[in-house]
Amino acid sequence: MEVALGRAGPDGLVRPDREESSRRVPLPLATLVAAMERTLATLAGEEGGRNELHALRNILSDLCVLTEETPPIRRAVDRLVAAGDRLGEAVVAPRGYERRWRNPRLGKARQALAALERALAGARPSRIAVRLDRDW
Repeated sequence: MEVALGRAGPDGLVRPDREESSRRVPLPLATLVAAMERTLATLAGEEGGRNELHALRNILSDLCVLTEETPPIRRAVDRLVAAGDRLGEAVVAPRGYERRWRNPRLGKARQALAALERALAGARPSRIAVRLDRDW
């Protein structure tokens, strides 16, 4: 099953974008993208911290196991890891300094997530996913 590529709403559901309606993201990957969006929002919030940063990396790890590796997906994952790390630096920075860093870094992390989402359109399951019957 696939869903149209789109943005995760406040309820965590991925909504199709009009311009991207012809591209498809497999449902297991769309679910992971929505979870990453929620994790980024929590990470950038007042209560965000190391746990959310680890959760983001765990979700990315799951995505990498399920997806056949291609150069665009690899680049998009690397970009999101770097953006998440920079956002995490702002979260663990001494209080008072992180405010001016969070919003721009959250914006970059969301851009990286959108690029990953675009790279996942039409992705194929990895051999591991097929063996575990987690393919689509």
